[in-house]
Amino acid sequence: MSEILAELFSSKVRASVLGYMLPRAHLGFSLTELSRILDLPISSLQHECYKLERISVIKGKREGNSRRYRVNSTCEVIDELTALVVKGIGQDVALGAALSDIPGLEAAFIARELPLDLKAETEQPTATPIPLVLIGEIALEAIDDAQARVARLFGLGANRIEVVFYRPGDWRSRLEQQSQYAVWLVSGPRTNLVGDPLAFTG
Repeated sequence: MSEILAELFSSKVRASVLGYMLPRAHLGFSLTELSRILDLPISSLQHECYKLERISVIKGKREGNSRRYRVNSTCEVIDELTALVVKGIGQDVALGAALSDIPGLEAAFIARELPLDLKAETEQPTATPIPLVLIGEIALEAIDDAQARVARLFGLGANRIEVVFYRPGDWRSRLEQQSQYAVWLVSGPRTNLVGDPLAFTG
């Protein structure tokens, strides 16, 4: 976990919880799961989750025998906190985390170099949309979900993220046939988020 985040939030445990949960705002975690993932004592996590829930950054709900915590999307400062976390852990790490559980996703990349100048992107409403390339056997709703997750982490409207979707066989064929658009996507500035888009050749 970035020392910058630890200083910003005055607690390494709190920084670890936010650094892990905010890029995965669509998921819920029990204290046991967070303890295993972050390698931190449950007692420390319970203390910090209680504080974060008290100030409405996360919300807990009893599910079965455990209490699961999720990011509170209605928290007044959630966008600013998310931006701080993304800055602290890096845009590529945050985006990879946000996409890591998309069912059927084999590879994903942004056809741009990161870090992205978010201020410039926000101030230029006519700027070219950011290509998000998804490769895999993915359901339509999961594609829409991926677009929304990336837009949220960037703090941009979903219309600023252009999803380009390929099934693995189609992507392989495009690369082997040197399709102009596919070649442009992989040969220009690119940041891999999940898997390797070039692993489909050869």
